[in-house]
Amino acid sequence: MAEIREDEDQKPGISILPGPELLALPGFDTRASIASAALSDVPSDVIIKSRIRYGSPLSACKGLLLEYSKSTTIHGIRYIFEVHRPIYEKLYWLFFTCISVYFAVSLIWDTYLKWQDSPVILGFDETLVPVHKIPFPTITICPEIKMERNLFDYTNVSRLLWEEYKQNGTVSDLDDEELARMAAAMHICDPDVVQRFTPLLSQMHPPFVDITQTLIDLSISKNETGPFCKWNGRFYFCDKIFDFVATDEGICYQFNGLRPKDIYRDEKFISYVDPDVVNFNNYFDVDLPRWNNITGNWSLDTGFVDQGQNAYPQRTVFSSAKNGFFAFLQGLQHNFDYDCRSFKQGYKVFLNSPESVPLTSGNYILVPHGDEVLVSVLPAYVVSTDNLHEITPEKRQCLFDDERSLRFFKSYSQSNCQTECLANFTVAKCGCAKFWMPKPVGTPVCGLNDITCYTAAQDELYALLQNETMAKSIDDNVEITCNCMPACTSLEYNFEISRAKYDIAKTIRAFREEYEHSDAIGSRLSVYFKEHQFTAIKRTILFGVSTLISNCGGICGLFMGISCLSFLELLYFFCMRICGSCRDRRKHKIQQMCSDDQLDKNSEDNRSTK
Repeated sequence: MAEIREDEDQKPGISILPGPELLALPGFDTRASIASAALSDVPSDVIIKSRIRYGSPLSACKGLLLEYSKSTTIHGIRYIFEVHRPIYEKLYWLFFTCISVYFAVSLIWDTYLKWQDSPVILGFDETLVPVHKIPFPTITICPEIKMERNLFDYTNVSRLLWEEYKQNGTVSDLDDEELARMAAAMHICDPDVVQRFTPLLSQMHPPFVDITQTLIDLSISKNETGPFCKWNGRFYFCDKIFDFVATDEGICYQFNGLRPKDIYRDEKFISYVDPDVVNFNNYFDVDLPRWNNITGNWSLDTGFVDQGQNAYPQRTVFSSAKNGFFAFLQGLQHNFDYDCRSFKQGYKVFLNSPESVPLTSGNYILVPHGDEVLVSVLPAYVVSTDNLHEITPEKRQCLFDDERSLRFFKSYSQSNCQTECLANFTVAKCGCAKFWMPKPVGTPVCGLNDITCYTAAQDELYALLQNETMAKSIDDNVEITCNCMPACTSLEYNFEISRAKYDIAKTIRAFREEYEHSDAIGSRLSVYFKEHQFTAIKRTILFGVSTLISNCGGICGLFMGISCLSFLELLYFFCMRICGSCRDRRKHKIQQMCSDDQLDKNSEDNRSTK
């Protein structure tokens, strides 16, 4: 018994792991594969651990792969790499696993492309918006009659000027006042008229004149163009609720617009500010209760804050024509002028949001003399969710107010951006700005000799924008000048028009009245909301980062059974487990070397004893 115990003491430490003898069974070459039929009765766990612990580096890597496939939650992998699995079963699982991987990768790629190309969706808002939540549109009325003939008879002056030029080849019969007014009128006349008279007037060296103020002085007064108006059920003299504004159409009348100090960063950026202050308590019927004093504020992002019925800008609760805007407009035939603007007579009417300037190059409503025009307004209100900030403006195709700061305007809108772009381009090309444009303080207003320059600059900018837009449709890397994208929160007003003939003479006769103007041709304009409530458009994220991750995770789970922990499991096996196996193999190798040295030493001692 002592000898047996002594022999056991001389044996190396017994390991519970399978030894290297499992790598080469008796009767077989030691280089035989572990996957041979001779190992069919050996448990697969024993074979895998033997490979990892005692095999070559390549065999250890295969063993680790087999261990991973046996433990992983990914479907199909364990059947492909299982040790005792028949080859036809492995091929079966390999085929369907590859098919699943193919469909999963294809669907994930399609989802990624959709996230890249169209991460934003425009849809209807969940709730209806009452019309009192938004301001009534700003109405800009631009008459085609630009000058009061009693102040300046452009038709007579221009004809005499042209006849003298044709007879004598020169012009010298204009005093300084008429010459200055003629030069100012060139900025609002038709292009062919400007082309005909500008060279003649330039030779006469007209005196310097404030163009905007001159056009204001020559324009027809607010009260003569609009004798009376009606707003929200109350009658007004139109001059009490109209402002003079300078536009590309000349001098126009504006209702419900913000004051220049609330639109521009500095009032000095524009050439004219109407000194009259609008007061909506100046209505005809003094017995009606007065409106509340205006308090609070309004912006497109926050809406009306702490404002009552008398708000700034104005709003209405109802959608009827009675609670909308009405104006009686009149044109006196002795003021009709077909020499400066020859194409049409009447009024151009523009609707826009109060925080923006009207774009006179856009859509307008034509109100001819002798017509009644009813305009039912359909708001196009677009709101955006705050989480759109995480998507780049190029992808969502809009700009938030805090992402783009304009030089002249307090708030960003597409029309404000386009106006500023044209103004900057004109100043860069001509060194001056057209009379209606915002401009840096100290920049002069373009004079008579600059008309050709700013007209060419405007045509050049529009051609440039058109070419760049077409080029960007082919190459996304093309940069567009100014890049005036829509605002993420925007308000526009679509409209439907109904019209009929209106005879002022018959109307006055029906009322048994006499009218002070014998040559007046009247027109009636009514603007009102079509419905009490409307559906807003909501811009929101279709595919955010979280949606992308959840969609990709759902596809991976459906086709391969992969979850987030499956990826952690993959990292664990091929990082931490590899390091642990290398450490165990190194420790086993050191122990084996120590055991061999001990055996050699014992053998030498036994030989020396004998």
